[in-house]
Amino acid sequence: MLINIHRIGALASLSCAATFIFGFVLLLTQLMPYIEQKDNPAVAVKFVLENHGILSLWNFVIYIVFGVSLTILIIALYRRLPPANSVISQLALMFGFVWVTMVIGSGMIANLGLARVVEIMKTQPSLAPSLWLSVFTIKEGLGGSNELVGGLWVTLVSIVMWKARVYKRSMVFTGLMAGTAGIVSTVPRFGELGAIFGIVLIAWFVYLSIEMMRE
Repeated sequence: MLINIHRIGALASLSCAATFIFGFVLLLTQLMPYIEQKDNPAVAVKFVLENHGILSLWNFVIYIVFGVSLTILIIALYRRLPPANSVISQLALMFGFVWVTMVIGSGMIANLGLARVVEIMKTQPSLAPSLWLSVFTIKEGLGGSNELVGGLWVTLVSIVMWKARVYKRSMVFTGLMAGTAGIVSTVPRFGELGAIFGIVLIAWFVYLSIEMMRE
């Protein structure tokens, strides 16, 4: 059973990394004009109409697929890292599930909201920019630009790994680096650290996948 837990956890961790990579690649190529127009709702709505399908796929992968993969990884880590009854382990579990709830909810709100924007453009186009801005703001608040909960989860998991002397110290430090960047990115002047959080977290997910697979 332990071997199965390691294998499933490793695949889930690799899947988490893959969703981040997919998100970054699509963001830096086809979707950059959309992100650059976040302060211009009218232009953003026009982009949504022209690229509704790719935006929906992007949201589905980076939020919903990631959330499902993260859920599996959280359970695998909770069963793998002793002691499971410690306060830090329990906090990590709770923050992990809160993060899952936020990102899946964010993805569902984003896709439903974009669909409503497309629909309302056919009947009341003047309302579409306001609706888009509301959906975008709620989505960003839940999971798009709020890395606090994810940063806390990675930090707590890394602390448990360090205390239990499980996995390599370099992986623990990578997790602490990612977690710190995520937490600090919630301060307005350090918002750009959210990208660092994502990049370092990719390395951590891949590293963790390799270590779990080796076991």
